[in-house]
Order: sequence, then structure tokens, then C-alpha cells
Amino acid sequence: MHGNNQLLGRRSGIVGGRLEADILKWVHVGGGSDRDGKPITKPLALEQAELIDGICQRYSVLPSELLREDVSLLKTLHLVSLGTKETK
Repeated sequence: MHGNNQLLGRRSGIVGGRLEADILKWVHVGGGSDRDGKPITKPLALEQAELIDGICQRYSVLPSELLREDVSLLKTLHLVSLGTKETK
């Protein structure tokens, strides 16, 4: 995924502060609302990290290897997911 440094907001590799608080809030009350009535949604950075982690686990590669891939890989995996029937 050339030119993908923005995929995870890779300005720093350290999670903390507001992002960490948002993730912890999502873990504890995700799907609910805050005091102002705003929905508590999963942070985008967490969704992206989960996507990368899932792909790495599926194909047994490190995130650094995956991030060197072209973004067309994500398009291909998306098409595969669209055509896959869930078996529940």
C-alpha cells in the first residue's frame, strides 16, 4: 500500500490520550450514547487497525509487509468479501 502513511495516521506510533480514551469508551459502552445524546461509535483508527490485523493474521504477514503492498489489495479483498456468503 504505497503512500499509505495516512491509513493509520502514522505521525506517531504511540496510542494515547484522546484516541485511547475513545477506544476505551467504545469498548465499555459502544452502541450507546454519551451525555449529549451523541452515539458512541467505534473510532476509525480502531477500525483501520482491526482491518490491518485481520489481513495480517489471515495471510501470516507482519503489518510492515502488508503496508508495503499496493492499495489495490484492499479493493480485491473487498470484492472477495462481497461475494462471500456467511455461514452462521
